[in-house]
Amino acid sequence: MSALVSDDFGMLVDRLRQLAQQENIRFPCWLTGSAEWTAAKVQQYIEADNTLTYSIISSRMWPGLLTCSTHQAHRLLGQEMSMIVYDGFSGINPDALGQISGLIKGGGLFVLLTPPPESSAFYNDPEKQRLRVEPYEATDVGNNFLNHLKYRFAEDQVLVRFDQQQGLMSVLPELASAAGSERESYSHSHSVIAPESVERRSIDMALADQNTLTNNIIRQFKIPGAQCCVLTAARGRGKSAALGIIARQLLSEGENVVVTAPRSDALESLFRHAAGEPGFQRSRYQVVGPQSMLTFHLPVDVCRANVDADILLVDEAAGIPVNLLSKYLHYYSRIIFATTTQGYEGTGQGFTLRFVSELKKQGSALHCYTLEKPIRWSDQDPLEAFFNRVLLLDAASDQPDREAVESLDEKTFSVGLPCVEYRLVSPEWLVAHPDKLRALFGLMIEAHYRTTPGDLRIMLDSPNLKIWIAELAGCIVGACLVAQEGGLDDELVKHIWEGRRRPRGHLIPQLLIAQEGYIEAASLTALRIVRIAVSDQHRRQGIALGLLQAIEKWSESQTIDLMGASFAVTPALLDFWQTAGYQVIRIGSQLDPVSGSYAVLVLKGLSVIAKYELCLWQAEFQKRLIYLQGEWLKDLDSEVLQRVQLHVPEHQARSEIDDWRDLAGFAFHFRAYESSACIFSRLAITYRSLWDQPSADFHIKYLIEARVIQQKNESEVLDKCHLPGSKALVHSLRLAAAYFYEQAQRADVLI
Repeated sequence: MSALVSDDFGMLVDRLRQLAQQENIRFPCWLTGSAEWTAAKVQQYIEADNTLTYSIISSRMWPGLLTCSTHQAHRLLGQEMSMIVYDGFSGINPDALGQISGLIKGGGLFVLLTPPPESSAFYNDPEKQRLRVEPYEATDVGNNFLNHLKYRFAEDQVLVRFDQQQGLMSVLPELASAAGSERESYSHSHSVIAPESVERRSIDMALADQNTLTNNIIRQFKIPGAQCCVLTAARGRGKSAALGIIARQLLSEGENVVVTAPRSDALESLFRHAAGEPGFQRSRYQVVGPQSMLTFHLPVDVCRANVDADILLVDEAAGIPVNLLSKYLHYYSRIIFATTTQGYEGTGQGFTLRFVSELKKQGSALHCYTLEKPIRWSDQDPLEAFFNRVLLLDAASDQPDREAVESLDEKTFSVGLPCVEYRLVSPEWLVAHPDKLRALFGLMIEAHYRTTPGDLRIMLDSPNLKIWIAELAGCIVGACLVAQEGGLDDELVKHIWEGRRRPRGHLIPQLLIAQEGYIEAASLTALRIVRIAVSDQHRRQGIALGLLQAIEKWSESQTIDLMGASFAVTPALLDFWQTAGYQVIRIGSQLDPVSGSYAVLVLKGLSVIAKYELCLWQAEFQKRLIYLQGEWLKDLDSEVLQRVQLHVPEHQARSEIDDWRDLAGFAFHFRAYESSACIFSRLAITYRSLWDQPSADFHIKYLIEARVIQQKNESEVLDKCHLPGSKALVHSLRLAAAYFYEQAQRADVLI
């Protein structure tokens, strides 16, 4: 292989683009060297072609060029470019990589800039700062994800690397002869024209598939009775556009349509195609036809929507809990559930495994469709395959060998599969065993619909994260990611309690201290179950409980006080955690607009002191639960409420001095009102004479009586007090709490 000198980078890019355009495919290119040299090479190339559509993902300054930071990359979604340059010197963010991978059109190029992987500078990644958690530093964040990239890049057959010192270090077979023959006659010109016939043929084939699918679904919807369609596709196959075309056809026939998705900003393509009919008027999330309309509703509001429609389109259905999807079937007679099977913001693989089987059990008239051919590039696209390999977008869980499983004693299956081995594995071991890493991440993808490429790096590099696996017959059938939390210094704890700080990676202490006011939790160490997953075919066999028990046993030697988890509550999930011995200590005050569920915190005491504190917290939770149902938890599922209501002995309660302390935290610091309202009400009722005095300000008395004790609607209180909004109301409530607290001080109540 002949090496190109460093000055030939422009020639390499032109040749790669020419090859890509000949087949309407895309290539990855890796430019390694110093930050200054790599930037100069890219800038020189882009400035020489004023027709090039491009974007540079970088936090550095690029004079005269368009840039976008890694954390704003999602704003580029919906655009189409010939080249995207990702500046690795700004940090390797897997989610940003996944987001931009679909923006490059056929014939385009992805260019990655990094230090040479052979140098220590390769590991000086700014992204590590975002992965650090207290009390760790960025230097404590692992290099495992970067090593994973390094090893995958080295073995990749399509990635072309060009280095500052060594020139061309890897080459596509088609490029080897062309590079040598063209070097003498090359002149730096970017007039590379794509063969239109190849691109047109690719697009026509994809559009033909899309047209067939939309016609089939429209025809299906005209059949009397309930009709349910499931549409799956990999990214870039025109799924959202197909939904828009279907919506447009239904609107033109006078049908009202409702659409929902986890994120409204992902529906631009759907609404654009739906509005493409003369006479249709579009606002942001609504299309109005002469006799019908298409409207967007949040997933949790779909069944409440007062809309005369019986057709529902659900985009990215994998991002909506199965229990909510099942509820839709009772409200709409014709539904399309569509989802991406693999992508940058989650996956539909678990959706196809579980929800489709659930639909079949219900006996719905089910029709499954798949869009296979990409719209913007040809089949067998090298860049798509590259990102699938590197970010594990197409990872799948292990399938144990049937003979190996059948050889196990049948009796073992009735007692929780004791032949399963539970063990702690290191990220280094996973990177060294890529098949195991792929299987583990595939399991996470299938079990958790919101698994993203960023979770891969978090799993491999977070300094406070432990990885547990369950193996059966040599295959990973279960896994648990555990974060070690707590052990915070006194100054940080004070700021958390006051509502001034929210340290990353310490969810359990933060919820207990900042939200519940349990400052005594500061001295406790905790293990938080971040993710727990079991392969679909091995569920309900005791593996998840086995994982928790193995972790609890290990924690005995680690001086851990608590184990816990926070999740969107459903009756089934709550049953699992309560069966495992965990108690509900907190229910969040906000209803998730996607899942339609509240977040709960469950805990299990391991140490003597933690068990004692849990008794007090459980008693306090039961007292607060009654108050919270008046406003924040009024939509709590009745089955969940039944499971969390317990009889707790009266003597198990926090002291009144703790209540006054928390009220002071709201009055004089930044503690949230919803975290303080119950205590505020309790004290206000007990010590009414301190604030309900003739000399007291009318607004203070009204706020305490109407808003705090009676929990009157916020809008009613705003009108009565002539306040402009929620922030002003909370400010006024703080003043009322401060007045009440100071009156208690004067009356020596706080002694």
